[in-house]
Amino acid sequence: MERSTLRVEALLIIMAVFVACNIYTLIPIYEDVGSSISIAPEKVVFAGSVFTFCYAAGLFLFGSLSDLLGRKTIIVFGMGISALATAAVALSAGQWSLYITRGLQGFFLGSFAPAAFAYCYELFEAKKRTLLLALINSGFLAAGILGQIISDFLTEWFGWQIVFYFFSAVYGSLFLVGLSDLPAANLFAKKGFAIAAYFSILKKPQLLMCYGIVFLLLFSFVGYYETLSRFHPGTSGEMLAIRSAGLAGAILSIFTGFFINRYGETKTLFFSLGLGCASILPLLLSSGPFVYLLSSILFVSAISLLLPTIITFIGSSASEDRGKALSLYSFILLTGASLAPLVMMVLSHKESLYLLISVFAIQGIAGYFIGRSTTSKN
Repeated sequence: MERSTLRVEALLIIMAVFVACNIYTLIPIYEDVGSSISIAPEKVVFAGSVFTFCYAAGLFLFGSLSDLLGRKTIIVFGMGISALATAAVALSAGQWSLYITRGLQGFFLGSFAPAAFAYCYELFEAKKRTLLLALINSGFLAAGILGQIISDFLTEWFGWQIVFYFFSAVYGSLFLVGLSDLPAANLFAKKGFAIAAYFSILKKPQLLMCYGIVFLLLFSFVGYYETLSRFHPGTSGEMLAIRSAGLAGAILSIFTGFFINRYGETKTLFFSLGLGCASILPLLLSSGPFVYLLSSILFVSAISLLLPTIITFIGSSASEDRGKALSLYSFILLTGASLAPLVMMVLSHKESLYLLISVFAIQGIAGYFIGRSTTSKN
């Protein structure tokens, strides 16, 4: 039984990594895709935002559908349809076909996260669930770097189309494995889609503040690596090293449970935000490869602690509406990510860095009110 459970946990983490990889695959290959299908790189940037916006829409819809149809059904068949949509991206021959196929790909990949988060709550007991959620979030963060590395490598050696054929094959394989290995969860409620439930969630002040932080989380993450890609004049080897270094920071999310148990959610939140500011400040003074290397580790460490901490706040505050609250979390998270490339595209290097510091400051203000709300409840 324990071995079977470990297999399920490993499968969910692997799915999380490869689903999230495609949020970031275009970042290092804007120019390659643009020159291949004869459009400006700026229009390829917009294709990334189309993907992320449609991904966010999928997160919003499939969270409720998983209440109705079951978590396993949404996770597994979402993976199968995503395999077809991802292969279609490689066949794009122009601007609009790229937008449409990337949009479809993002929409169906959006089926995974809300169903998987709720699935973890229903299938695993509290201690194991906390660790698994932390590992899944580590996977999402690792994907932010791994997706760029895979995309850059495959494009350099085989062409950008192979990137999407590769991920299509991965999703197809995960569909088959998930179909046979994922057990059905017993405790989902068939409530259907009720828009009133979402408005009810947003009426809770603590959740509203949490969602304010959530919106800025992947906005800052995508914005950071957009800034790196645009303004760091290093070799491809240096860029690979800087991105890879960020993977070390993702490991910190595994220890979220330790930080929360020892210091509480609020202190963990503020420690993460302080770490985020510390990662940006050195870049205002120097933009050398070593500084970016250190900054990448600290930045990803900050985000890797923030994500599971915020999920803990949301999960405990939403109670019986947890499935919908986590679906809304995922939708807002990716809405922020979809705007980041468009905003960063018009900013200078210094302006981008000041914006990132401001983002952490705004999150700190929201965190203060969350902490006050939590204290008053206790």
